[in-house]
Amino acid sequence: NMASAQAVIPDDFEMPTEAFDIPQSYSGDLSAVVIPEGMIKDRVRRLAHDVHSAIGSQPLALLCVLKGSYKFFTALVDELTSARFDCPHPMTVDFIRCRSYEDTQSTGSVEIIGMSNLAELKGKNVLVVDDIVDTGRTLSLLLQKLEDTGVKKCWTALLVSKRVPRTIEVAEDFVAFQIPDKFIVGYGLDYNQRFRDLRHICVMSKSGIEKYKNLE
Repeated sequence: NMASAQAVIPDDFEMPTEAFDIPQSYSGDLSAVVIPEGMIKDRVRRLAHDVHSAIGSQPLALLCVLKGSYKFFTALVDELTSARFDCPHPMTVDFIRCRSYEDTQSTGSVEIIGMSNLAELKGKNVLVVDDIVDTGRTLSLLLQKLEDTGVKKCWTALLVSKRVPRTIEVAEDFVAFQIPDKFIVGYGLDYNQRFRDLRHICVMSKSGIEKYKNLE
């Protein structure tokens, strides 16, 4: 990993939701706060410096994988803008959504929604910004598509990396937090479209999971 050090959230690290501002609408839906917003901001600032020292002052295209990474992406772009202050090349930003389809073979395919043409990234240095990696499948399909498109070089920046076995190993170049295998939401991460507006990354309560399970 290129990053200087890992920020690892231990398995047993949880703080009471009562110690933080949690929207009334989510009362009872969450069992604990695992990463408060302030810690995310501090970590993203450092991550931006790690990205800049690894990639340097060359042109950079940032690719935001919606919807989950929108908050992380915005914070990272802001911090990268500061880190790259003396850089002669501006950054570009693009937004996509990925839907992965698993077929009977383990290959699967990914549908990319948003960019009219991935070929716009041909020959460019691309930083893929995503919210979470667990199985690694969707991210690996996206990275393969970018490689086939002919990008110059590709890196990944991830808000959270779950400590679960990967179906497919993917490059995790810049990871904000390594987290235990818990049902987390907040800071852009959703459960059936809820909780994206939650400032902190929290663990869902059993009752919360039940409540929103059938709301597609």
